[in-house]
Amino acid sequence: MGRYTTGLASALARRDDVALVVACDPVDVELLTGDLNAEVFSATSAPFSLTGMWELGRIARRARADVTHCPHFPTPFPALHPLVVTLHDLSPLIVPGLMPSAAKRTLYRAWNRRAVRCADRIVAVSASTAHDLARIFPPAATKTSVVLEAADDFAGGDLGELPEWLQGRRYILSMGNMRPHKDLPTLLRAFEALSDDGVLLVLVGNDVPGYAASVIGGAADRVRFTGPVDDPMLRRLYQDAAVFAFPSFYEGFGLPPLEAMSLGTPVVCADAASLPEVVGDAALLFPARNVDALTAALARVLSDDAFRRHLSAAGRARAATMTWERTAKETVAVYERAIVEAHE
Repeated sequence: MGRYTTGLASALARRDDVALVVACDPVDVELLTGDLNAEVFSATSAPFSLTGMWELGRIARRARADVTHCPHFPTPFPALHPLVVTLHDLSPLIVPGLMPSAAKRTLYRAWNRRAVRCADRIVAVSASTAHDLARIFPPAATKTSVVLEAADDFAGGDLGELPEWLQGRRYILSMGNMRPHKDLPTLLRAFEALSDDGVLLVLVGNDVPGYAASVIGGAADRVRFTGPVDDPMLRRLYQDAAVFAFPSFYEGFGLPPLEAMSLGTPVVCADAASLPEVVGDAALLFPARNVDALTAALARVLSDDAFRRHLSAAGRARAATMTWERTAKETVAVYERAIVEAHE
């Protein structure tokens, strides 16, 4: 959500046809607004609360905006019009076990149902998400526009320095997220099956002691978790990786593969949900949850220098077409449509 909100807000602020007003937590004012040419209202209540919904409505009315855009499903109460809402995914309603609490799922469904009902227009970050919305909340079908995300702001930042334990080592990079849909076990098993025992698997995030060993055997000693990393370090990890692997079988969009491609890293990812939309023909896709197919894909990229260079160039070219400037342009078109329809 942070990547989306900051990327879109920065691009909107650079346009000469938009006067941007931002409502955000005081802690996030500098992070979100930075050098933006934008009026800022400080919101003191959490958006996931009735108080937060009231406050958002109060701020929007005070700003007298032509259109209000909520970058996630919390929306003002009472509802404002014209209202645009971005819905990123419905993973807790689609992925078994992701949100085990029935009460939380019910509340999550209610939040999203209200967003769909109140919004004049909905922005879905992929056609896959738009399809899910129309299936689970049918009224969304007639008011949803697909606007893809971007990563050009990420690629241009500073680079950190690799930790000593990784310098000079060849490695596969992935995310260490252990949520069910991220399907880390498939990646671990594919890594174990690789014949190249000189390569490391580096996972961005915190280790759960014993997790890798519980999934695979002796190869677990070549799996490394980075712990928390900042953006400069993440860029360096992407850039120096032999390949970036993304086995997730459900994503509303999937920024990590696009971030990796923007830095020229060859990408191997599952052919599931939104991911083919994001990577196009610039990554090597494999059937989701298929260990043998992922093993073969990783082995091909690791062993074929020419193919790796091809993926690197194709990835950069693909990422270059997906900019926040384009996202902002298409989002402004949604605003304009919402305004026209609200006054018809």
